Amino acid sequence: GRDGDPALAQLYWGADDFARARQRMAEVEPERQPGERARLNALGALVETAGCRRAILLRHFGEEPPATCGNCDNCLEAPKAIDASVTAQKYLSAVFRTGQSFGATYIEQVLTGQSSERSLMNGHEALSVWGIIEGDEAALIKPVGRALQLRDALRTNPHGGLEFGPGARPILKGEATLDLVLQPKRERRRKGASSGGVPNPVGDPLFEALRDKRRTLAQAGAVPPYVIFHDSVLREMAAARPATLTDLSRIPGIGARKLADYGDAFLNVIREAD
Repeated sequence: GRDGDPALAQLYWGADDFARARQRMAEVEPERQPGERARLNALGALVETAGCRRAILLRHFGEEPPATCGNCDNCLEAPKAIDASVTAQKYLSAVFRTGQSFGATYIEQVLTGQSSERSLMNGHEALSVWGIIEGDEAALIKPVGRALQLRDALRTNPHGGLEFGPGARPILKGEATLDLVLQPKRERRRKGASSGGVPNPVGDPLFEALRDKRRTLAQAGAVPPYVIFHDSVLREMAAARPATLTDLSRIPGIGARKLADYGDAFLNVIREAD
């Protein structure tokens, strides 16, 4: 976080979000569409990856991170991934055979053979894709449908029907696979539970004195306290108790300018505590 301490970030997304974004993309100037499409695909890679999420973010900004960060959800508890390509082919076939005009709920009914007045009137119960998914595979239909939209293999038309996107044919022909990430069930955090970060040494007189000095300097400079030093830096000061500016400069987060601006003030606090 901005205070230099560990922070918890939560990711909320849905396949519908990507479908709407692709629809809005048609309203963008043609010359901007390739770039917008690339950015949306990069975001899709972030949400569906079974690998390190932080590595994807850092590579996006031109860095070369290690393969794992040891801190994101996937690194802490690797999700299971299964090859759902066959189910994806069945799903795409059902979309194609029914005329690329129906929504996800109806496609699921066709694939699982749920008869209705609508399917009888449309003559879809005679199709080869009628009822071709059963048993445990039926639980994959919804997540596969979402994944196909995420991959731009399926798009939603203005009437709510599913139609092929550019990613459909490679999957249908077996030239591309669809690996489905099964997110592990996570325990709900109890209210007030620790975030796992290192707590501030509450009760440490030196740490509190350093915070008081930071607060005074921040008020004098009309800036937020973290602009002067993060809590993590003050924590290091309290632990290391530097005696000189050279000692103080060895603490991470203290550059030459901050050392010149604030170094003596904080050293005086440490000397008074000693």
